Amino acid sequence: MTELIGYAASVLVAFSLLTSNVLRLRVLNLAGALVFVVYAGLTGAWPVLAVNLFVAGIDLWHIVILRAKADVFKLMEVSTGDPLLKNFLAYHARGIWEFFPDFDLAALKAPRCVFILRNLLPVGLFIYTEEKPDVRIHLDYVAEDYRDLKSARYLFNRAGSAGTFSGFESFSAASSSPKHAQYLRRLGFTQTKPGLFKKAVQN
Repeated sequence: MTELIGYAASVLVAFSLLTSNVLRLRVLNLAGALVFVVYAGLTGAWPVLAVNLFVAGIDLWHIVILRAKADVFKLMEVSTGDPLLKNFLAYHARGIWEFFPDFDLAALKAPRCVFILRNLLPVGLFIYTEEKPDVRIHLDYVAEDYRDLKSARYLFNRAGSAGTFSGFESFSAASSSPKHAQYLRRLGFTQTKPGLFKKAVQN
């Protein structure tokens, strides 16, 4: 049992190093350090206990700082021919295909393209068409390092959507991916038909 605890701690620390999200890295590393503290206490490895208590303290301090940091969000609409849009789509093509395998910008009629800026960095891209009374979502993609739902919540709440989506009643999104469907539910979307989700626009 003691060895299993040690292995679990090692797996948590190793897994933390595989994630690119800084907050997630700190949380996993903190969990690994705390499990190592338990392991060291059971085995009497006091130097290991002391080092991991120190590591846990550092991780906890960074987590508090990261969660308290106030990010600045803005929406920036661009044309379909904008170089930034083309480069973003090309750079994130693999991730976009994973969640939106049927996405084809060229096939859309009069698409609207909006970047989600986080501290002036274009971290997300929202592409939709106006199909009143709905905003039909074709792409809602956020770069992997920024998938903590902050950008999405800004986009879909009153502060982010005011003005941009005025005059519309709801957002509608089709989903064929379980991960994407889970994401939509976490944001308050409800499933109205198989594979179709809706959420009221907060005007």
